[in-house]
Amino acid sequence: MDDNVEECPVCLTTFDDTLRRPHNLPCGHTVCSPCIDGLKQQGAVTCPTCRASHAVPEAGQFPIAYAVEGLVRRLRGAGLASLPAEPGKQTAPPVTRPAPKATTGLSKRAQSLLQEQEANVLAAIRSCQEEQSQLAEYLTTLGGWSSRQQRLQDELQTLVDQSKSAREAVHREESRVEGRQEEVRQKEQQLHAALQSLRTAATRQEAYEVIEDTDLLVEEDSQRTGECLGVFPDVHAVTFVTRVGVASHLLCLQVTLLATVAEASRAALQAATAAAAATQAALEAAGTATAASGDSSLPAAWPEASSIADRLQALLAPPLTMGEVVPAVPPCEVFLDLAWPGSVARRVVVSLPKDTPRGRQFMLLCSGQRGACYANTRLFEVMGEGQPGECVRGGDYQTGDGKGGAALLPHLDQGDYWLSGKAGAVSGWWLDEPACGAQFLIITRDMQRGDRVWVVVFGQVVRGLEVVQEAARHRPITEVTVVQCGVVLSR
Repeated sequence: MDDNVEECPVCLTTFDDTLRRPHNLPCGHTVCSPCIDGLKQQGAVTCPTCRASHAVPEAGQFPIAYAVEGLVRRLRGAGLASLPAEPGKQTAPPVTRPAPKATTGLSKRAQSLLQEQEANVLAAIRSCQEEQSQLAEYLTTLGGWSSRQQRLQDELQTLVDQSKSAREAVHREESRVEGRQEEVRQKEQQLHAALQSLRTAATRQEAYEVIEDTDLLVEEDSQRTGECLGVFPDVHAVTFVTRVGVASHLLCLQVTLLATVAEASRAALQAATAAAAATQAALEAAGTATAASGDSSLPAAWPEASSIADRLQALLAPPLTMGEVVPAVPPCEVFLDLAWPGSVARRVVVSLPKDTPRGRQFMLLCSGQRGACYANTRLFEVMGEGQPGECVRGGDYQTGDGKGGAALLPHLDQGDYWLSGKAGAVSGWWLDEPACGAQFLIITRDMQRGDRVWVVVFGQVVRGLEVVQEAARHRPITEVTVVQCGVVLSR
């Protein structure tokens, strides 16, 4: 940059106090009236010197630089004399700028052509500056994508390590199952032999002995079957493998999105840096190629007269968001898979029909989006056992004994809750204890008329109420585990 403060940095024309008055931008730089009008784009002006973007004032124009006008008048009166040098600084020889050529000898037609060409050049300069601004903004976007790609790479490596651990867990479970299969096969052979002995017993003594041996075998088989139900499947192995699978699915969606963005971005950058005619031809070719390939993830043609940001928005619309996988807020359905010794995991589906603070928190704890999760927690209390209004209590993801389960969201009781005394109603812990705000209660028996109904109901069991009722009868209740939970995805 030079020190010619008397010139507009866009058109390089000397400021005056009539048509090309200097205007100050908030960044401190000065631009003449015609150029600053030409730089206005969507209510903002980008400084041609430092590239800072400034909103246009409500009055419609930036303040006039009266100091610059006074300086220009003084320089004009002094014959464009050089400014005094700073103390201690060697004075450079004055730079004499050629005065504008006189146009008095030209015809009006020639003067009109010159002015028209000057306007074209100024428009081309503004176009270059706008293109530089768009490319700088796009370069910043690319930098963000690069950082996100690095994070994705780290997440992929973590997922690879988890996948190896999950595969090892599956192999261990396979070995356990194969060992149990061999035991069952041997026991079946013993039972077949006992059956043959029952059919061939010839004496009373032999019959009694065979019956006694058979009773022992049947009793052992019954005990073995109960043990098998209590041991298989391994809750931790199934939960871990399932979570790794869900993480893999979500990460694959993210990888697909980034790959699409990278391909689209490369085409956008090439189109933005080409000349106008070449750009139009390239866009038409890109539209033809896209239509021929049948790729619906990219637009068939660019929006007319759009910027790089507009084209990126067109490429990324509709964006793939987490809401397409897990809803951001209710209404939605969530599930809890309950299991206890001697039973397999069975699903309980809870409908969250309203967007309430407790309903949103319940969804977050089922999906694990905030880290804390109901998975691997236990039910720890049956309230009003065997009586109308009986309910089970759970949700302590911290201590598991009813003393923990801190709230994830504030103001839990300031929601549009409703009253209910019906079996299947899901409510929050009504005491004002933030340390226990994540706990929940599920009614397993209808309340009687006149009983105090619950006032902070936010959900309703729509499938699997019999599972909760059976869990309420199991003793001890602390053996009932939420082996898995999540959000029911819409189809």
